[in-house]
Amino acid sequence: MKPKMVVFGEDWGRHPSSSQHLIRALAKHFEVVWINSIGLRQPRWQDLTRLASKAVARSPGPSQAPFKVIAPKVWPLARSPWLQRLNRARMRRSLADVGPVDFVWCALPSAEAYLDLFPGARVIYYCGDDFGSLSGVDHAEVLRAEQRLVARAEWVFCASDILTRGFDHPAVFTVRHGVDLRHFSRPCSRPGPLPRGVVLGYYGSLAPWLDYGLLDTLTTALPECQLVLIGDNQSCPRALLDKANVHHLGRLPHDELAAYAQHFDVALLPFLPTPQIAACDPLKLREYLAAGVPVVGTDFDAARGYACGVQLATTREEFVAMVLMSLLSRPKVAEIRMQVLGQGWDDRAELVLSKLQPDRCKLQSCRRAMA
Repeated sequence: MKPKMVVFGEDWGRHPSSSQHLIRALAKHFEVVWINSIGLRQPRWQDLTRLASKAVARSPGPSQAPFKVIAPKVWPLARSPWLQRLNRARMRRSLADVGPVDFVWCALPSAEAYLDLFPGARVIYYCGDDFGSLSGVDHAEVLRAEQRLVARAEWVFCASDILTRGFDHPAVFTVRHGVDLRHFSRPCSRPGPLPRGVVLGYYGSLAPWLDYGLLDTLTTALPECQLVLIGDNQSCPRALLDKANVHHLGRLPHDELAAYAQHFDVALLPFLPTPQIAACDPLKLREYLAAGVPVVGTDFDAARGYACGVQLATTREEFVAMVLMSLLSRPKVAEIRMQVLGQGWDDRAELVLSKLQPDRCKLQSCRRAMA
């Protein structure tokens, strides 16, 4: 019988987070119960529509998720004692048929408020972001919850070395993000919405941490190139989107992104130098490489160390020059892809398992040695 793991994550299927990729791989070894987002900030007026939709939402069925998903009706980051008690009562009701739990995986620090509902369970904190600088978070409240969570966690797994160095814990480990190499390397036809000509591409939220001034400089310096932006627009200026060589395609399903990435001439990571970016390990970096596309980005820790096809700029002029160099002297696709061999989500899951179940991994090693 598989051990049972309850996972506190974001809403299942809303966007392809590292937690969802990792837990999908770990589900081969655990009976997983996924709990949709319990929030990282007090609701504001602009959140009421989403709160209302979550209040009437049903948990995804078996066709939408590979395991049980619970959508609890709780107030995000409740502060008052009576509201906290109400949240715990509602969460307990949502978990009524789950039974005994062996592990609790917390990808959100706010999960700490519910750990007492799992007596005897071993606690894992998966830290994928710097919550002290993450946009859209009640930083002070979330950092206090994170401190309490780390004190109760048996293991802490972090998505980057910078995040790992921020925790004083006896069992803290770096588990870098992975990639579905098979999916992103499978040849795809050029999608119809892509413009003709040389395409400089980016996918992901058009969020406050992107350097829109840099993109404006790039599209002005290279008017013959087409800038394609894929994702929800949160902060991109209208003046940039209105330029003749800028194409905003909106948000697309994650499964379709490989086809677009394969037909980028250069993939972009135009980030601002913020603490959030310094600590991040963006999924799209390895996905671009798995697609066989050269990458030009601003300089941040997780992108360093790739010998082929990744160039990092510290100024806008360098960025434009590196894009030009990537267009004029493009590395071979196979050489770019080789850099993410052995970095699949199953590989990352095995690293997690080696810490959670060391005896099992030692036995597997012995069996392989004897084979």
